[in-house]
Amino acid sequence: MTTRTVWHALMLPPWRFLLSRWPWVALVFVFTSAIIWAVLLALIVVTLLLLPIWAILLAALDRRRLQLLGLPRQASGHVQVPREERRHWLNIRLTEPATWREVLSLLTGLVFGVVSLTVLFFEVLTLAVLIAAPIVVARSGTALTLFGDVTLAPDGGQWWRMALLALLALALFAYLNGLIAALHGGCIRWLTAPRAAEIDERVASLTRSRATIVDAHDRERRRIERDLHDGVQQELVAIAARLGLLELELASGEIPAARAALGAAQTQTERALVALRDTVRGIHPAVLSDRGLAAALEELAGRSVLPVRVEDHGFPRLPPAAETAAYYFVAEAVTNATKHTAAPRVVVSLAADAHRATVVARDNGHGGVDLAGGTGLRGLSERAEALGGQLAVHSPVGGPTVLTLEFPLPTVSAHGEVGDADPAR
Repeated sequence: MTTRTVWHALMLPPWRFLLSRWPWVALVFVFTSAIIWAVLLALIVVTLLLLPIWAILLAALDRRRLQLLGLPRQASGHVQVPREERRHWLNIRLTEPATWREVLSLLTGLVFGVVSLTVLFFEVLTLAVLIAAPIVVARSGTALTLFGDVTLAPDGGQWWRMALLALLALALFAYLNGLIAALHGGCIRWLTAPRAAEIDERVASLTRSRATIVDAHDRERRRIERDLHDGVQQELVAIAARLGLLELELASGEIPAARAALGAAQTQTERALVALRDTVRGIHPAVLSDRGLAAALEELAGRSVLPVRVEDHGFPRLPPAAETAAYYFVAEAVTNATKHTAAPRVVVSLAADAHRATVVARDNGHGGVDLAGGTGLRGLSERAEALGGQLAVHSPVGGPTVLTLEFPLPTVSAHGEVGDADPAR
C-alpha cells in the first residue's frame, strides 16, 4: 500500500507506521492546530465582527497545511474578483457560500484546536511523569506508588516497566495524533473544497475572459486592416500613379520630366516601405522573437517620442504569448504617458525571482490612471490573467504612476523539459 496520506499511514501495520515519518507529521499538524487556534480564539473574542475575514485567511492557511498530511493542494471555492471590482471585495466575499463554509471550518477548527491542546498537554504530562518518576525515586531513596499495586522501588528493579510504559505511551500517542490530524484534515478538505456550482462560475468567468480576448484580437485585426488601408495601400496607389506618369513622360520623350517622376516614385516607394515596416512591427516585432523582451523594449525606446529607460535585472525568456503581452504592456504604458501626462520619461524595470517574472513601468506624471477607465490596460489585464499573470496599477492623483505586470515562470521537469507556468503559484 502506498502511503500517500495520513489515512493510508494509519492503515499500515503498527511497526511500519511507528517507524515512518507519519507520527512526526501528525504531531506537527496537531501542534500547529493547537497554536493557531489558541491564538485565533483570543483574536476572535476581540474582533468578532471580523470572523468571516479570519475564516478566509485561515482557510487559505489550512489549504496549505493539508499538504503536510499528503493531501493535494486544495483549490479555493471563491470566485476571482475582477480588478475593477476590488473595492467591492468584502461585499462579494460575504455573499459567497464558500465564505460561510470557511466560517464553519474555522469554528470546527476551534474545537479541534481545543482537543489538540488538551491531548498535547496530557501527552507531555504523561511522558514527563514516566521519565521523572525514576529520577525522583533514585534521588529520594523512597518507593513511589504510581497507581494501584504498581510501585516503583528505589533499587531500580522495576525501571524496565517505566521504559516499557513510555514506549507504549509513545505508540498510543502516535496513533492518537494521527487520528486527530486525519479527522481535522478531512473536515477542512470537505468544508473548504469548491462545489460544482462554484467551479461552473469559475469556468463561466474564464469563458468571459476568453471572449474579451477574442474581442481584443478582433479589434486588433480591424486596426491592422485600417492601417494597411490608410497607410500602405494609399502609398502603393500613389506609386502606381507616379509610374503611370513616368510611362507617359518616357513615351513623349520628356527626359527631365521622366527623371522627376522616377525620383518621386522612388521616394513614394521608400515611404510605403516605412509604412509597411511600421505596420508589421505593430503586429509583432521580429526582435522580440529573436532576442527577447529586453532587446525589443530597447528598440521601442529608440522609436519613442518620450524618453524611455530600460533596466534589465536578469530577465529570462518567457513563452511567446507572455513576452508579447509584456511588450504591449510597456507599449501601452509609454503611449498613455505620452498622450495623457507631462512625464519627462518612463522607466521600465525587468526582474525575476525563482517563481515569477516582473515588468514595472513607472512615470512621474500627474497620475490618476484607472484600470477600468480604458480598454487598453483592461484588455492587457485580462490577457495577463488568461496566461496566469496579473497586472496591478498604482496611480494616485499627483503621481507617480506605477504599472506592474507579473507572470509565473515556466516549470522545468526533472528531465529538463520546460512546461507551462503554474497559474496557482
